[in-house]
Amino acid sequence: MADPVREARQELIRVGLLGETSAAGVVPDLVLRSWRRSISGGVESASPCQRYEAVETDSILFRAAEPILDRWQHQLTDTGTTLFLSDSSGSIVARRTSDTSVRRRLDRAHAAEGFDYSEDSVGTNGLGTSMVERRAVYIQGAQHYNDALAGLACAAAPVCTPSGSVIGSISLGGPIEVANPLMLSLTREIGQQIEERMRADARPQDIALAMSFMRFTNSKRPTVVMDHESLLANTPGLPYVNVTSHVMLWELLNSHDWSTGRPARLVLDEASVEVVARRVLDGPRAHYVVHFSDLAEPPGAAISARGLSREDIARVVAPARTRETGDALVVVDGPRGSGRATVARELLRDRGRTAALEVVTVSRASPTPWTVVADLLVGGRDVLVRRTEDVPESEGGHLRRLVDEQRAAWVGGRRTSTLLLTTCQDKASPAVRAIVDGVGLTARTEALSLTRERIPGLVKRILDRADPAGRHMLSPAALQSCMQWSWPGNVAELVDTLTALVHEVPASVIQRRHLPAHVQQAPPRRHLTLIESAERDAIIKALRATEGNKSEAAALLGIGRTTLYRRLRQLGLDDDEASL
Repeated sequence: MADPVREARQELIRVGLLGETSAAGVVPDLVLRSWRRSISGGVESASPCQRYEAVETDSILFRAAEPILDRWQHQLTDTGTTLFLSDSSGSIVARRTSDTSVRRRLDRAHAAEGFDYSEDSVGTNGLGTSMVERRAVYIQGAQHYNDALAGLACAAAPVCTPSGSVIGSISLGGPIEVANPLMLSLTREIGQQIEERMRADARPQDIALAMSFMRFTNSKRPTVVMDHESLLANTPGLPYVNVTSHVMLWELLNSHDWSTGRPARLVLDEASVEVVARRVLDGPRAHYVVHFSDLAEPPGAAISARGLSREDIARVVAPARTRETGDALVVVDGPRGSGRATVARELLRDRGRTAALEVVTVSRASPTPWTVVADLLVGGRDVLVRRTEDVPESEGGHLRRLVDEQRAAWVGGRRTSTLLLTTCQDKASPAVRAIVDGVGLTARTEALSLTRERIPGLVKRILDRADPAGRHMLSPAALQSCMQWSWPGNVAELVDTLTALVHEVPASVIQRRHLPAHVQQAPPRRHLTLIESAERDAIIKALRATEGNKSEAAALLGIGRTTLYRRLRQLGLDDDEASL
């Protein structure tokens, strides 16, 4: 006997999204909408779910749902039904059934822990569709988009956090012959019990975050509310946040001086996004409300700097030069290792010069080939002379002649090449300082410790260069440690550290434990009291003595393990890679 639902689904697949179909009169509107989303996403309908990853059983959702699922499994014994719990990505994190034959049937359809039942993966189904529709749904037989599920029926409902965000879904399902639409009411009840347990178990801090966030849920302004462990975003704010931006914003805002009571203003994401943040003291500890806005590119901006922000490149810009000498000389000042040479190269590219750049590095151990530099400039080659702060007073005349000849030849139209200099005026000889003062600065870089907002972007670029195959990435906890470390060697130290890790760490994710010990133990940006500093040192010593075993470290310190975990978070020593 023909199945009109299956035929309607096949017809819609055949004619496509723009074709005429009779499916609208055969299935509920929400099923038809889901079918269309499945077709639009190119979901495979002929084979069971293939996406799989290990189950995360330490989530807030799982901890709240586990006792409820166990209790209902006992009550549903001999009904032939199964309980499923999925996380917000659609992955099944728990399955409860007491019937061995049903379990085998579900296994054949890959309806088991670890498999991805989002709409993007298997199309129309209870777990995934209920989260997209944000309502309880009942899907049976051929209403499923995937043929492997055609013999099943399920009722499902989204599970929401106290702030109203969908955190997962709960489903009661089984073979179509034992299913009943009344399961929908039962599923709603189970979902409400899980939500109630999450509310009861919520930290006071979570409640404070949720209360702050509720004011911005329907706002059209991109907004997030965040603390160290949690981040809530309204719909316009979603494109601006991820794990990396959470780490970066927390470190920057936590170290900001809030004594004035004024909001903090930051420029992020390669100078294209402005952040306005304010500190909220409601609840057991402070959290932040953050608003985002896109910045328009300033008219006639001289620096766009692919890969670096204008803030990075031009913290201090010299007075405008004349058109005649503007491209003859480029001078970048800043501490060694702060990315001066990179900035100089970017400035040159922004002026439309893409030819190979000759690089000469000044060293106190050997004479500088000034004649070679002059010949290259005469021949039309751009030359970068690095570390002119190392030019001794006795050679200042050579640099002076080079600069004067370059400027005169450029003004006279005899040269088109550019001479680029990097220097650190604080460490340069009087002769070099006088030359730089006469030329004027093009840009100035700052120490990495003063521009920590650069670190996430620098980490990505360094890993891209050190690991072209893209096999490595930093965990959130490792990135947080990088944000907290002072980097006395500036960008050069960061480059050396990450490059070494790429070669030393076999795993794809570089965890905090892989970092050098001094970076792992970098104190949080906020100022610690004398007691906190002493406590932090004692915890570090205890962890070293017990080789990282927290239970033994807590016993050695004479405190409970729960207390140790809390102090680890508060003192910036939490090495739980899933905590962010």
